[in-house]
Amino acid sequence: MPTKTPTWMTILIILVSLPVFSLPALLDSVPADDESLRTIVWCYPFYLLLSGYLAWFAYPQRPTVSWILIVLMVLSSAAIWMLPGAVL
Repeated sequence: MPTKTPTWMTILIILVSLPVFSLPALLDSVPADDESLRTIVWCYPFYLLLSGYLAWFAYPQRPTVSWILIVLMVLSSAAIWMLPGAVL
């Protein structure tokens, strides 16, 4: 039973977590009068970093949970970028 997360998985998690650096551009795309959407966008980096850490931490014992977290990170990144354009 492996006791350490492999390097390739660590690199994958870091790559999936990179959209956290796009927060300023994402905040610029949110309409100024929509505080609820702005709150969701501010929570997004914390979610992404926590999910990345949990995926890295869970991989040695539960690789399936780690893969599910990675897929959710990718889907939430796509959704958060689509959200400001969907607001009327």
